Amino acid sequence: MLPIPLNNPSWLPAVGLAVTAMLAGCSSGRDAQQPLPDPESLVQRVLEEERVPGAAVGIWHAGQPVLLQGFGVTNVESPRPVDPQTLFKLASTTKAFTTAALALLVEEGKLQWDSPVVDYLPQFALGDEWITQEFQVVDLLTHRSGLGPGAGDLMLWPQPNSFSRADILQGLRHLPVTGSFRADYAYDNLLYIVAGELIAAVSGMSYEDFVQQRLLAELGLEHCYAGPVPETARDNLADPHRLEGDRLVVDTPNLAPDHPIVLAAAGGMHCSAGDMLRWLRTLLAGGVSPEGERLLSLESRDRLWQPVTLMPMSAERSERDRGHFYAYALGWRVQDMYGKRVIHHTGSLSGMYAWVAIVPEEELAMVVLMNRSAGVARQALIHGLLKPYLGAGPRDWLAHFQELWGGAAAPSEPELLPRPESRAPVARKQVEGRYRDPWFGPMEIFTNAAGKLRWRSLRSPRLVGTMEPAAPGVWSLRWDDRSLQADAWLMAEEREDGELVVTMQPLSRGVDFSYDFPDLRFVRTGPVGERVEAVGPVAQKKNKQ
Repeated sequence: MLPIPLNNPSWLPAVGLAVTAMLAGCSSGRDAQQPLPDPESLVQRVLEEERVPGAAVGIWHAGQPVLLQGFGVTNVESPRPVDPQTLFKLASTTKAFTTAALALLVEEGKLQWDSPVVDYLPQFALGDEWITQEFQVVDLLTHRSGLGPGAGDLMLWPQPNSFSRADILQGLRHLPVTGSFRADYAYDNLLYIVAGELIAAVSGMSYEDFVQQRLLAELGLEHCYAGPVPETARDNLADPHRLEGDRLVVDTPNLAPDHPIVLAAAGGMHCSAGDMLRWLRTLLAGGVSPEGERLLSLESRDRLWQPVTLMPMSAERSERDRGHFYAYALGWRVQDMYGKRVIHHTGSLSGMYAWVAIVPEEELAMVVLMNRSAGVARQALIHGLLKPYLGAGPRDWLAHFQELWGGAAAPSEPELLPRPESRAPVARKQVEGRYRDPWFGPMEIFTNAAGKLRWRSLRSPRLVGTMEPAAPGVWSLRWDDRSLQADAWLMAEEREDGELVVTMQPLSRGVDFSYDFPDLRFVRTGPVGERVEAVGPVAQKKNKQ
């Protein structure tokens, strides 16, 4: 896979000087005898072995550009070379823009980090009244709400669906509080969407307009969009991909939409590697742009990076990073690696992965954007590009993670989780009907013309699949859309009060926590009634259940 040359040839001498300086081991944190690896060769090897169609990588070190380059193509079906201006989904690296937008409003005196959210959004509520009243702006951003991991994320994806930001605010009160408020770390997205609505309420502008005008335009980020990518910029837009068997295909349902999306404040932005590197350099410089214009105060920048919530620190991570702590700040993760503070974040959406990092002691900023969800590739690039700057010795990180997780060339079957039991099981015919969950909305179970028992969400159209009996009152639910990789166990029970209830759990260990099945509790509301479902390419006649 050949790299795409830099669009601006004037960078090349600077790159050469920076590489020469690195090879001399000028950084105090590195062994002067240990040269840094060639980043271009590493990226090329990782993308080739892990079947990633394209990527854009930027590295800035000690006041000099080391690398800003595109690799591969934006789309395997209509190939266009990736370049430094190619737009990628930022996924959760968007969160840092959301927290910076809030910091601007704090600087202007329009809100305070420790003010209750209900002061700005009276309709905000969680499942616990005391927590609702105590919940501060900073609590929206630090993953310590008491909600479970990924709580309510089924209102966000799979896309498209019919949920709105108002639905998010309404649905939060129905999600179970399963952890300790301000104690237990559990990653969430919905509260960042609330943060976006708070920005809108306080500023009088939509979240997208505020970020676009007050951050992106002010910083001169011309290839970065808080809202939909305009038609004029879509010819250089990287498309998401997935592996289908041994073949790379475009992940069509997850193409960049041409309309505002619900998850904008949690993970909806698009940006180029060149603009992301400019953004990271501004934060590295204490909130001052490369031209010397102040975007954020140093106090605000430091507040964004101040650790708040301790995150789990496994022995494997501690050994791998030579680290002692791992914490979440405001839209950033902070940890020590080889004795240095590293501020970083990943971004993950179907068919798109991102990663950004800043190491203040090394005057280092890095960005990696990819157009396939390839975990091994991202980890190999994170460690392979970053660790040499921290003083780590040579190591084949790609081989390490291929051995640990398995590479693209050798996909493995997900490990099935134990089959649950239904305490008061119901029969197949009895389970048919229309159901409702208080935050996810209506669902129906019915028999189609082919005699298959089917499950269908009425608000998330890609969530439709076939139920196969596994035990009394227990079915395996396999989605028609096999790209979802999120099959489920389904349990149907009749409660003592006669209520028919359906609950769900992940079928395998590999199901992403954003498929928030454990928080669903569907109660039967009545029969299905007349409907039509296509079986194969031909629609069958209506069935009355």
